[in-house]
Amino acid sequence: MKITEIKLNNFKAFAGEHTIKTDSSIVCLVGENNTGKTTVFAAVDFLKNGVPKDRSIEYFINKSNAGSTVSVEVTVEGELTKAIEAFSEKKYLPYLEKNGASERLRLKRSSEKTTITQNGKEVNLDEKKLTVFNPATKQFENPSGFDRAIGSLLETLFIWSDMQPEDVVDLGATKTLGRLLKKIFEGFQESHDWKAFLEAHDKAFKSGDDALMKRSEQTRKQIQSALGEFYGQASVKFDFQPPSPGDFIKSGETLVDDGVETPAGEKGSGMQRALALAITKVYADGLAAQTQDGALTKPLFFFIDEPEISLHPKAQEVLVGALREIAKRQQVFLTTHSPLLLKHLDINSHAVLIFNRKNAAIEVTRSQEANTFEFSPTLAEINYFAYGLATIEFHNELYGYISEIIGCPSSKQLDDWLGQQTGIPKTKQWVRIEKGVPLAPENVTLMTYIRHFIHHPENKSNAQFTEAELIDSIEKMRKVIDSKAFKSLKNTP
Repeated sequence: MKITEIKLNNFKAFAGEHTIKTDSSIVCLVGENNTGKTTVFAAVDFLKNGVPKDRSIEYFINKSNAGSTVSVEVTVEGELTKAIEAFSEKKYLPYLEKNGASERLRLKRSSEKTTITQNGKEVNLDEKKLTVFNPATKQFENPSGFDRAIGSLLETLFIWSDMQPEDVVDLGATKTLGRLLKKIFEGFQESHDWKAFLEAHDKAFKSGDDALMKRSEQTRKQIQSALGEFYGQASVKFDFQPPSPGDFIKSGETLVDDGVETPAGEKGSGMQRALALAITKVYADGLAAQTQDGALTKPLFFFIDEPEISLHPKAQEVLVGALREIAKRQQVFLTTHSPLLLKHLDINSHAVLIFNRKNAAIEVTRSQEANTFEFSPTLAEINYFAYGLATIEFHNELYGYISEIIGCPSSKQLDDWLGQQTGIPKTKQWVRIEKGVPLAPENVTLMTYIRHFIHHPENKSNAQFTEAELIDSIEKMRKVIDSKAFKSLKNTP
């Protein structure tokens, strides 16, 4: 099951309506800071959980459109009939839409105050109600109990870059670590040790010679007597029931020894994030270990914000391997600033969304839309468009691609063609070395100068090109690829 589309309307940094396609097992959001990547995660959280108690709806509305409505719409696709029958209630089956061989649910939370007719009754809708699209009535509705039931179909796990210690070590049933331990404890109540504990509990609190119940007998009688004076004939009894395994889980604590043993919540942020990722990996390994022909896997969507923080390069490689395992059964969303993580990710097999800010507006494009080459996207290409990172790898790709298309095997032929067809002049001088002897300088284009410098590091007779020159050269070659002269050759059979 996948989230295939997220629509944002005036949500925080996103002014107006934005539609983001996310139909991939791993969806990677890349771009510089303050371009809206983490906001997409917040939007999914808003859709599912609504406005937190310490916030108001105004917190989510785009500041340039203050006073307007804000909404988030998410489309979930997959084997939804099976999921609803296994984890929810069958009364929600009519809300499924056919989309080819797949099924989908369209979910929406909006601050717009509207009144609809639903099952013959008027129903008021606003941001407090999670709605689902009804294909029969062609409207978003809030069927009875749907807000609660959707938790079974859209269960989310967030690891935020600014996560709090309790997010890591929380043993509650809705947290990852709590889920892990709950599964382990499912059969624990039948164990010999648990039954021995119950016997000891009974002796300590009820049946023992010095049990708490016997120690409190005098107090019980006094309360019962006083109650009779105020109310009439009645009895009072203390009952000390044993806790459940779940109670012990909630009150448990995670200790980490990295030279000094302390609670995980007292460790640094790097250790906390590493622990959170480790717990997530183990949880995912457990999901992957389930047989494909076994019980239907409960839908769970992972949202991991900048997983590379505090991870060394080798650990990032291990992490990507773990995420791939998770993605075999569950959808994974990532935000990242790490070219190294992208390198290990296999970008051509997953959705890489590039976030850019153009003035006040946010622009989201799929990496395939960069479309510089027939073989796009490349890692160097994504790094350039997402982060403005000019690399010699991207320069080499552009230079080699242009040479191939125009059919110029030598740099001199390429420079001549560039001058004749695009007007790019030979503004640099390159000194060639032959048998250790510098030759007379040759006039070359900036692109060829940088190409020679990259490919001949042993030649010390030429000055290092600057970062500005590298960017200028890359931009010139991008314009060449967009030129009519180049496109005419590119489209020639």
